[in-house]
Amino acid sequence: MKNIIDFCAEGVAINHRQYFNRSRSQSMATMIFLLLGLAANMARGFPPAREIGCNENMIANEALAGVPLTIQLTPNKMLAGTRFKLAFVVGSAAAPVSELFGVAFELHHTPSRYVRPVAPVQIQSGPFLQPNTYDFIRHEAANSVFYLAISRKRGAPGQSGFGELFSLSLEITADTPPGTEICFWLANIAANDSSGRAIALAAGPSVCLVVEELAIEVIPNPFTPNGDGSNDEVEFKREGGIPKDWVIRIMDRAGRSIRVLTGGANLWDGRDEQHRPVAPGAYLYTISDRKQLVKRGVIALVR
Repeated sequence: MKNIIDFCAEGVAINHRQYFNRSRSQSMATMIFLLLGLAANMARGFPPAREIGCNENMIANEALAGVPLTIQLTPNKMLAGTRFKLAFVVGSAAAPVSELFGVAFELHHTPSRYVRPVAPVQIQSGPFLQPNTYDFIRHEAANSVFYLAISRKRGAPGQSGFGELFSLSLEITADTPPGTEICFWLANIAANDSSGRAIALAAGPSVCLVVEELAIEVIPNPFTPNGDGSNDEVEFKREGGIPKDWVIRIMDRAGRSIRVLTGGANLWDGRDEQHRPVAPGAYLYTISDRKQLVKRGVIALVR
């Protein structure tokens, strides 16, 4: 008598020794896949394990090379506050998948508070497994991981070829510092056909995005703070405004601080911290986000 128990559901099989020996994150990916199968069987009960060809090793696919499962991200440079989509594509013209019924995997990302899912948190089914699919998503922000799964419904055949499984909408927060890089990669992939046979899918390369800085104009330059109502202030102009945690520092040519603008302030009237008019000449400025330099340059003040 076997001492390994098979849990089977609509083409999904795991054995308890293999499942519980996995790490917590690996177990989550497998559990998602099992739940999809359970949902498909709710209306008709569960067939005996051997009737659907369960295999004790069917999910041990990490070491197998197979059909690619890739992340698509376009473009890979974007501004803070941007919403974007990750598309998940199975197979290719050169390496199509055969009879795919369902797939589950983990999507990991660089630990960062600057990326988050767009509410409501959900995935958008792609055309490859449509129509009539189940899907699942769970985000553990503290662990920087999404658990994702999609499956065709009971009675549907597997799909062959290549195409988009689904997409996930995310956003870069508005306060993300320029130059921030966030990467995404796949792990712990489990896939099967409609009869329960494992399909080996190979994780494609990681993809990364870099947050670009909006152009910052310093206008007018030179400026003439003489009280005539024309060009009396220089403006540090950025679409969306200067973030409140940024610091604009005005210095003389010796590097001594003359004026500091904080809290989103973006106008300099040619006065120092004691509100005294400064002498005509060239003044240095730096703009930083308190962690790194965003921009530097020279302002000409003419009286």
